[in-house]
Amino acid sequence: MPIFDEFIRADHSPRKPNEAEYTFLNRSARPTFAEVRRLLTEWAGQYPSSERNSLIKSMQAGDDHEFESAFWELYLHEAYRRAGYSITVHPEVPGSSKHPDFLIDNGESSFYLEAVRANIATRTLAEKRRLNDVHAVLEKLSAETFKISFAYDSVGLRPLATTKLRNQLTQWLASLDPHAVSAAFAGNPSRHTLPRLAFKEDGWSLTFTALPLRPDAFGKGGQLVGTFGPGRAAGVDNVTPLTRAVDAKANRYGKLDAPLIIAVMANTEYPTRDYDIQRILYGLSAAIPRQASKRPSELHQDGHWLTRKGWRRGHAPQVVTASNLKPWRVANVQPSLWTTLEPGVNIPLQPRWLAPVSVDTPEPTISPAQRINELFGLPDDWPSG
Repeated sequence: MPIFDEFIRADHSPRKPNEAEYTFLNRSARPTFAEVRRLLTEWAGQYPSSERNSLIKSMQAGDDHEFESAFWELYLHEAYRRAGYSITVHPEVPGSSKHPDFLIDNGESSFYLEAVRANIATRTLAEKRRLNDVHAVLEKLSAETFKISFAYDSVGLRPLATTKLRNQLTQWLASLDPHAVSAAFAGNPSRHTLPRLAFKEDGWSLTFTALPLRPDAFGKGGQLVGTFGPGRAAGVDNVTPLTRAVDAKANRYGKLDAPLIIAVMANTEYPTRDYDIQRILYGLSAAIPRQASKRPSELHQDGHWLTRKGWRRGHAPQVVTASNLKPWRVANVQPSLWTTLEPGVNIPLQPRWLAPVSVDTPEPTISPAQRINELFGLPDDWPSG
């Protein structure tokens, strides 16, 4: 079963709002994404044939969560394979009917590896889809003398009545003089001098800014929406979904005959900071983790490994993290390796492409690692274009 369909592609348009990652990759005629398809097809060819079809079906499901989860498993399989490790997919676990994603052996020791994508909260995901539906409607409008950018303060619980919004926008833009707006902006080049429209309806609060076109672009009918602002960032919470992901996997298989390593894909809407991951794993404290472990009762918040009662989960001693990893970014996202500081724990030997993280300083420190593009045999600027 091939991952992508075989046909002559002619669609060079960018990814549309709410368009699934797989759907976009499958239909895009851009040479950049042809390279991505070729690479993923090559990797799938190295995946065990008995497991390959199930993985590919997940990638083709049309759901970004399933696609990215399957892609993450494919990525990890290829990375460990290229590093010379022996890999068993969905191995049997003594005393359990459940199967981790991989059993990995390096000749000296073995460990189980469980891949997980941090889930976005259901409410957040639904809100994002409703917002992208608005964006998709606006993309159908053409720019005559202005483009617009928009940002949001709140998203309603129900889909927006886009006909009313479209009419208000059209009338507002028609009332503006592009020459006067351009002259005012030239005299005071600040976004605050540009015309704005506030739209509030049924729990929605959107703000639109008019951006005048150059006179030679008048009437040429380009896309109306120039930029789409992300809205409020103050309420962003990356800690909760990442905590949920590592905690659930650590307790899934009970007592194992080898260490369990959890590999987390953190494709959060706003970048996940190393400080957030340190807090998730070692708890929240004014001291660095090694010092905090001497007085664990003083922790402000329990972590995955270090709690106010001391260390735990020594059976799952390492966590691999990768942030904002997409199929077209495999050459420049370097996964990190976090390790518990609990004494006496069995720590597996990991490959050189994982960048070890030290938490013995106030801020986490990432050590050098084998460059990930070199591991995959890709040039620095992959994919081209």
